Amino acid sequence: MAKQNQWQILREEIRRQYELFDSLTLRCIEEYSNSGKRIHCGKGCCECCNLAVNSTYSEAFCVAEILTEAQTALIKAHAEKLLKHIAGVSDLKSYLSMQRKTIGFCPLLTDDRACGVYGQRPFSCRSLLSTMDNVWCATDFALLSPAEKIAFMESLDRQAVAFPMHYLAASRDLGQQFESRSALALAATFGFTLSGNLPFLIYLEKEYGLGSIMCHGYSVTMDFLHQAGLFNPFLVTVEKI
Repeated sequence: MAKQNQWQILREEIRRQYELFDSLTLRCIEEYSNSGKRIHCGKGCCECCNLAVNSTYSEAFCVAEILTEAQTALIKAHAEKLLKHIAGVSDLKSYLSMQRKTIGFCPLLTDDRACGVYGQRPFSCRSLLSTMDNVWCATDFALLSPAEKIAFMESLDRQAVAFPMHYLAASRDLGQQFESRSALALAATFGFTLSGNLPFLIYLEKEYGLGSIMCHGYSVTMDFLHQAGLFNPFLVTVEKI
């Protein structure tokens, strides 16, 4: 199958899956609202946008296609900052802390704190629905006292949230299922899956055309990432099927 056709099929499948996911998520929100509670997310509510966001390469590929030159420049600066600081990171906790404290917010946020690629945001973003005020999305729980942590956990609706977080469990679980489908589609096409840090994957596509390289198989892809100094397990995960 021609390279262009491979990615066209994956692109169209992602867009179909987004439509299905959004319709199912609306049902989750309606069910939660019918219980007398509400989701606190809204335009400009971006405190979760400095979390480390992962996606499959298919999702990053779809975002890369629609970026403006200005957005592409912001992605490049963000990715280069990641590469600069990731060298000293040796564990997941340090990586997540670096993401929030050093790297900062998603480079695709607009001046009014809205998502600049909202229609193409990945499943990990679509599935994150807060059941509490966005101040909790910005809170560094490592800085809370034991009493504050206990009070927070006791305030959670354990029947609805992905405990011990305050995000809706139903949409989180859906997001994981749909992301797995995306990974399986990649595996069926190329014989391996590739996922990782969303802005970094977008950078790999815009700067290096990694999608075309992936068409040549697992070994060629891994050789390229290593030789170019672009492979880091916190930023890129590649699994051969």
